[in-house]
Amino acid sequence: MEQTKDRKNALEAYVYEIRDKLFDKYRCFATDSEREGISVSLQQTEEWLYEDGDDETEKVYTSKLEELKKLVDPVENRFKDEEARAQATRELLNCMVERRMAVKSLGTYERDAVINECTKAEQWLHEMSQQQDSLPKNADPVLWSHEIRKRTEELDILCRNIMRHKGSPSRVDDTRGSDHSNAPDNMHID
Repeated sequence: MEQTKDRKNALEAYVYEIRDKLFDKYRCFATDSEREGISVSLQQTEEWLYEDGDDETEKVYTSKLEELKKLVDPVENRFKDEEARAQATRELLNCMVERRMAVKSLGTYERDAVINECTKAEQWLHEMSQQQDSLPKNADPVLWSHEIRKRTEELDILCRNIMRHKGSPSRVDDTRGSDHSNAPDNMHID
């Protein structure tokens, strides 16, 4: 009984919340037809709640809420991703700067390889951002924040691997210590 009441209240609260956001925060992220369709559904749901929907089951309230969310989610996702995309872009740009700064002491091959990977990521971001900027906010993005975060992770891992393999094999052997540097790998020295 209490869960049913909670579901009904959640549905009612969602109707009011989305109505406010639809003509404020979400306005430019919804097409006219989306806004109209959502508005009609919100109105119908509100009327149903106060007429026929006063004494329904938890399942019915949950179903109505899910139906509304299916209409609203694309708009809400566009809205949320715009801010997330800006943050992800800053993180990718920072990663590029950090990697470029970190290679100053590396050999030419490693430095050039890292700079090349950063340049590729920068070009990708520039091209995708231009495509994204050419779209209205009410269109689904061609560049989602999760794609930028994935690109940042890939760049970071790739650059770390390049930087990890710096130097010649003899320099790697030198890190084991002077007493062991001339011993074969399978030989134990006391």
